[in-house]
Amino acid sequence: MMLIATTVAVALVASTLLAAAPAATTAAIPPMIVYVATAAELSPRLVARLCAETDAIWRPAGVTFAWRRTPRASAGALDAAPSGPFVPDTLRLTIGPDRGGGRDGRLPLGWIVFDDAAAPQQDIYLSHANAVTMLENARGVVGIADQMPPAQRETLLARAMGRALAHELGHYLLASKVHTPHGLMKATLTAVELFAPDASDFRLEPAQRHALAARRPADPLVASR
Repeated sequence: MMLIATTVAVALVASTLLAAAPAATTAAIPPMIVYVATAAELSPRLVARLCAETDAIWRPAGVTFAWRRTPRASAGALDAAPSGPFVPDTLRLTIGPDRGGGRDGRLPLGWIVFDDAAAPQQDIYLSHANAVTMLENARGVVGIADQMPPAQRETLLARAMGRALAHELGHYLLASKVHTPHGLMKATLTAVELFAPDASDFRLEPAQRHALAARRPADPLVASR
């Protein structure tokens, strides 16, 4: 199995964001069902906002999601959650305190496991703990996190986690481990990119848009396994 992780490198200077990409002409695809399990301490509003951030990134590509919340649970219960069979157009998302296995000192905000070269498992994990640490380490980008009003902290965390989730969904929907030099599937995302109000950098490359557009609405969103 291979771990695909969204990594962050805290940027201490601002950068210019690219212009918004035009909307895709992808034929309508039925919403993909995503079952969301969260640690008990997470705010439902935070979860709703990060899902909305992900929706906004994928909507221009013609991909939508039906978010289905499962009962809130403790960290232990999340670890012990059953992993029964899922049909190809459903996915299981867990948001909790695990920190994963970062590389080169980088913090993974999210990850998905592949069985082989083109078979992603139907589970994505988002690390709230790593998102908080990244926010606290990004003073040069967003200011001092401890001095922010709670609503501002929540906005920034939802923004970064939603974009990390959109990236991991890209691995799942494209059934690919491949990263690109730019755009949504870029391997390393800076604090500027993850916290900026403008999300126009988080877009699919033309070849990836074509791959999604070429699929008929009735086709599975991921490769069969």
